[in-house]
Amino acid sequence: MAEHYRFAQCKINQLSPGLELGETVLSPGGGVLLHEGTILTERQIQLMTLYQVDSVRVRFVVQRAGTEAIPDTPLVPEMSEDFTGTEYCEPDIAATAADHENEFLHIYNNAVKDLKKCFARVRLEKHLDCDLLDAIADSLMGLASRGIGATALLNTTVRSEDYLFHHSVNVGILAGIIGSLSGACSEFQQKSLILAGILHDLGKLEIPVQVLYKAGQLNEEELNLVRQHPAIAFKFFRNYKAISDPVRYGVLQHHERDDGSGYPLHTGSAKNHPIAKVLGIADVYDAMTSKKVYGVEVSPFAAIDTIQADTFSGKFSPKYSTPFLHELCQTLIGRYVMLNDGRTGQLVFWNRSGRENCLVRFSDGKVVDISNQNRLKITKLVC
Repeated sequence: MAEHYRFAQCKINQLSPGLELGETVLSPGGGVLLHEGTILTERQIQLMTLYQVDSVRVRFVVQRAGTEAIPDTPLVPEMSEDFTGTEYCEPDIAATAADHENEFLHIYNNAVKDLKKCFARVRLEKHLDCDLLDAIADSLMGLASRGIGATALLNTTVRSEDYLFHHSVNVGILAGIIGSLSGACSEFQQKSLILAGILHDLGKLEIPVQVLYKAGQLNEEELNLVRQHPAIAFKFFRNYKAISDPVRYGVLQHHERDDGSGYPLHTGSAKNHPIAKVLGIADVYDAMTSKKVYGVEVSPFAAIDTIQADTFSGKFSPKYSTPFLHELCQTLIGRYVMLNDGRTGQLVFWNRSGRENCLVRFSDGKVVDISNQNRLKITKLVC
């Protein structure tokens, strides 16, 4: 059902904690101070004062019954000559959003099923169906073109098949998104990037299932075996001229790191293919945020912290990780999250320093500053 809102332009001295920003507030240097939708706290009002912000727009729901636009609530500043507002009716976009989501999931699920068929032939017949792979890559190019918003659906999609199939499709989509955001490749190369994402774990089909899906920690021998999966795939591709060199080297090096700490060849930044650098970021993000037999599923916030830390330490190239992390942070504002105490609320503010500095609003209107609650943390993205 459509809701009526009112925007009001307020002087900073008219603001009070609890008001919702109706616009993104920038610093004099052009950086983002606060995002649209942020529920203001006293600290944030002081921050805008410090940066000499003169006025901002706030947004609030108006009462439908009657013609009074501003409800009688202490959260709304008193009317003055400097206080102006315009009422509008926000369109009901739920049905349209559902249609887009259903279309995404239809294409996604078909890609997973097709990849399962493709990998089954590799496992049983040692044959790679390049035509089917090409069709899968084409379909995922369309999903990746939706941009960073597609990550939300990847986080909440119900997984009906083996982790390997979903993970391979996800990495293909994520790689396409990262490649586009970073300008890592041309439109022609975009398909190679997505195809490399789909195939990056193909070598795991040769790893014994009891090792690949072992619930506990792998021993040294098992770990060394698993770490050979990029080289196994690279060797397999020699029989298929349709698999281009960028795809082959992207798969071979997706676990290599810029500082030489990766595997299987321990090559450094200069020798690692750009596609491999993109795949490494996509692989880590999806592996951390996915449900699986081994390892622990974590929130996107924890995954972002890990990728950011690995970028600072020299493992990932900032050329590829920074644009992805920036856009990912933006799209998480307004999403619903679960805290470690079991409560669910809406993330209304979060800065780039990590999940420990954010504001979460609950259904009763209460806003909790996680940075001041040492025992609280976000554990899961709900929707």
